[in-house]
Amino acid sequence: MSSNTKKIRSVPLYLSLLEKAGRSQQTIRTYREALLYFSRFLDVPLEELHKHLSVENLLAYTDSPALKDASQNTRRTWLAVIHKYMKLNGVEFDELETSVFKLRRDDVRRDKPLNIETLQKMMDLADVHMKAYLSFLISTGCRINESAEILLTDIQGNRVTIRPEIAKGRHGGTTFLTSEAREYLDIWLRERDQWIQQANVRTNNIGLRRPQGDQRLFACTSNNLSKQFQKLYEAVDGESSPIKGGTRNKITPHSCRAYFRTHAVTSMGIDLVEGIMRHTGYLNAAYVRMSDDERERLFHLGEHELYITRASIRNEERKIDEIRREQEEKILTLERRTKILEALLKIDDSKKK
Repeated sequence: MSSNTKKIRSVPLYLSLLEKAGRSQQTIRTYREALLYFSRFLDVPLEELHKHLSVENLLAYTDSPALKDASQNTRRTWLAVIHKYMKLNGVEFDELETSVFKLRRDDVRRDKPLNIETLQKMMDLADVHMKAYLSFLISTGCRINESAEILLTDIQGNRVTIRPEIAKGRHGGTTFLTSEAREYLDIWLRERDQWIQQANVRTNNIGLRRPQGDQRLFACTSNNLSKQFQKLYEAVDGESSPIKGGTRNKITPHSCRAYFRTHAVTSMGIDLVEGIMRHTGYLNAAYVRMSDDERERLFHLGEHELYITRASIRNEERKIDEIRREQEEKILTLERRTKILEALLKIDDSKKK
């Protein structure tokens, strides 16, 4: 077969190739879900989807209830996945058809900033499981899909390892726990086994089964963690925005990542925060070099900005930071004045000579 000839790949083979290419498990699950819903719409087995690929079928799918009821992000992602799979299998699209399937990203943000008052109210209502989870998200800046795949063995002291296979774009790394988050996590770990037993009773009644020897830190799927988060948020605020197919809460688990970025940078500095979040900007990736020990030391110096329930400590540390900055500015001003005086004295001495 010529290297220029399009190869017909079944979905299982395609997903296998993605795994070998180093795509994350979350990405592979997203691809499989998108192709599975398309196969169900066509009423064909997933393994035979490659035999039923046509522009006409995909155009019909765009008007299906499954896509109409999906959020705009889900709709855009699924169509992009199917479009890419079909092109790889030799289906050709003209410019107009491509514009139908490659939807533009909606850059208008309809969420709102998560504030400390809302967080505190959510912590007041949360059980030990969600108290640990909320403080974990705020402390680490993790994405929800990453946090759901963190294993017990990924926690070493106050360090959390984000394994490449669970990270977005396989950009793994190390993040850290504040003393507050570590405290809530320790309480959760003491009650984790009992919580799992009680949860198993509830899930067994509806036919769900937990993985044998569940080693996930929070023992839940990302979907269930998201639902529990939304339940807490709706109890204390619940403001939502209309979207295609319904409404969407203005605050989501991802809001905790935005909260981390906004507040941590005030006491830790942008280089450290961007590194912890594993953003791959040019300057951070190319020039910033810090050991994990140094990163952890700087993190703990500024962790008070991420406290949820330790309001008094957060405020005191903030005042200390302000005094420290004022003193540093005064020292710099004195040093500049001293240098100016020294220069003037040298000029005066040279004139006398």
